[in-house]
Amino acid sequence: MLAFLGYLSADLGARLLPAPLADGAARRIARAVHALAPPARGILEANLERLFPNVSAKRRREWSRRAFENFALSLADFLRLARLDRAALERGVEVRGRDHLERARGTPRGVLVLSAHVGCWERGAAFLAAHGRRVHVVARPHPSRAVEGWFTRRRGDRGVAALRDRALWVGAARALRAGHWVALMGDRRPPAGRGSPCAWAAALARRTGALLLPAVMVRLPGGRHVACFEAPLTPGACVAGGYREILQRYVKRYPDQWLGFEPLPEVLG
Repeated sequence: MLAFLGYLSADLGARLLPAPLADGAARRIARAVHALAPPARGILEANLERLFPNVSAKRRREWSRRAFENFALSLADFLRLARLDRAALERGVEVRGRDHLERARGTPRGVLVLSAHVGCWERGAAFLAAHGRRVHVVARPHPSRAVEGWFTRRRGDRGVAALRDRALWVGAARALRAGHWVALMGDRRPPAGRGSPCAWAAALARRTGALLLPAVMVRLPGGRHVACFEAPLTPGACVAGGYREILQRYVKRYPDQWLGFEPLPEVLG
């Protein structure tokens, strides 16, 4: 219940305060939480040390502080989505790799979006859903049923649904065969805890004929975002390391926007 009240309070702040003030408050709270050295900070900094062994501990600590701030900003951004129409949502997003996005939009098949917890992924899902395709995200439920229900409603308002570990393969395959889009985050444990995200995504694409589209949504200065789309991968290229290479590149390009709050998965190690 406390978590639910916390999200409701944050939502009220995002609703009442101008964006610069809400973002400033979010940053201050994030810095305070980071200073308390929660377990997530230790995990993140250990992950950064594995990925950047030649970077000083001071620099990695600064990256982790900014990652906490970016997490808070992403939450504030998610809360504001409910009050954005499609035109306003698109005005705030720059697209890189538009030809890859248009190729995916033009296919009659489903699209499996291969992404990571970099930048603002909730805005990325809403951006994709704004163009008429139903978007399903592979996500774990929040420990609080009240919070999970609240997230489900907010995502649903933007045309985004969540797929859960239970019968995940069946749900994802059904969505892709219907021509929907499914977003998979490769920097967490594999779906249902088996194999690797690369192998799972490739097998699903082979079974359904879905297009594999690597993409992330990162934050730009001034409250804007950039949606980055890479060339679609074949299932073979995905398994052979194409997915891994792209994820590593974005995590290393935006280390202060990567929310690696869980032990480093195989796909990034």
